[in-house]
Amino acid sequence: MKIKHYGIFGTDFSVKGQWIQQLLIGNAPVELQELQGKKGLLFSRVVLNKFIEEDAKHGNSVLVLDENRSLRTFSSGEKRKALLNYLLDQKPDFLVLDNAFDSLDGTSVKALLSTLERVSAETSIIQLFKRQEDLLPFIGLILNIENEEITNLMSVFEFREAREQIPFSTITTIPPAPDVLSKISEVLVKMNEVSVWYEEKPILTDITWEIRKGDFWQLIGPNGSGKTTLLSMIYGDNPKAYGVDLYLFGSRKGSGESVWEIKKKIGYFSPSLTELFTRRNTVLEMLISGLQDSIGLYQRPRDKEVRLAKAWLEVLEMESFSKAIFTDLSELQQRIILIGRAMIKHPALLILDEPTTSLDDKSALEITSLIKLIARESETAIIFVSHRKEKGLEPKMVYQLIPTENGSKGEILPV
Repeated sequence: MKIKHYGIFGTDFSVKGQWIQQLLIGNAPVELQELQGKKGLLFSRVVLNKFIEEDAKHGNSVLVLDENRSLRTFSSGEKRKALLNYLLDQKPDFLVLDNAFDSLDGTSVKALLSTLERVSAETSIIQLFKRQEDLLPFIGLILNIENEEITNLMSVFEFREAREQIPFSTITTIPPAPDVLSKISEVLVKMNEVSVWYEEKPILTDITWEIRKGDFWQLIGPNGSGKTTLLSMIYGDNPKAYGVDLYLFGSRKGSGESVWEIKKKIGYFSPSLTELFTRRNTVLEMLISGLQDSIGLYQRPRDKEVRLAKAWLEVLEMESFSKAIFTDLSELQQRIILIGRAMIKHPALLILDEPTTSLDDKSALEITSLIKLIARESETAIIFVSHRKEKGLEPKMVYQLIPTENGSKGEILPV
């Protein structure tokens, strides 16, 4: 019997729902009767987060037993590759892929595609996807699932024909800055031949990079090339940032400013920001927390902070969600709020680490439209990290990390 492979498209379908859970234990619907009684495994961020939580508790994970470092120190792409290898080693009868190409660079996408094409010869694959470009070439049928029921089966051609045109965001402005940042130098970040090693392993070598007021950079590089390390040198309290030729906002790193004083001048977003966030903060409170440089609200806000957050909700067309619990929002809504949280204070520098990962085409366009608006309507410099070339997003400059035996080197690419 020829092995069948299926695609599931959409934003409302959850891998936590009963449909997937029943399928994984062998209770397949009649439309997938060939999977009845078969063992399936799920490749998903939901599964990965459980390993991350276990790693946070015990300091190790079965995904990276041979590595001498915590799973949480790996880049998002490296984490996903480790999970996939772990699942394939268990030789499942079928594999459910939940947006498998998210956070992977071009080289890793090709390698994963080659692996999946090989696996597909013996193992049925069900692919959940949100970007049309990610649809695997061997997928034969697309399932439409609503309320945990299959409502339609269509060919890939029929699916592509049925996709509606994606509208652009209607957001046209952003609220003004709450305060004027004083004594901010023209050069925000300056690295001069910066090198980073971890336990005799070179990560970055001779990185020279200058970020000025109002710049719009895209940072690219393969998985494991050191993008996360590079960002942590700027935003985090990475001890490797001390003792090297690194200047932030006109002062040498480690010359007196605390990490909190630096964070006041930086807005930061990453999907991993709320990986372990469980507080029942409202949407309004989450926005306000950006003014207090915390993830979630821990102090009573001032009236001025509440007014500004409400202004952002209105601009983001989410004022009706003011009292909603942040963790109850859709993924797109959470991303919009978290970018608003990062931008609410109009920081000198905004770091957006893969803000479009795991989003569908329409949602990604809404995020990139918001980023373009921020770039146009503010004096904030932006570092945008993504493996994809997002439609309509036009960074002024691209900084690429290129792996070598001696660590990744940096190169400015023409746009």
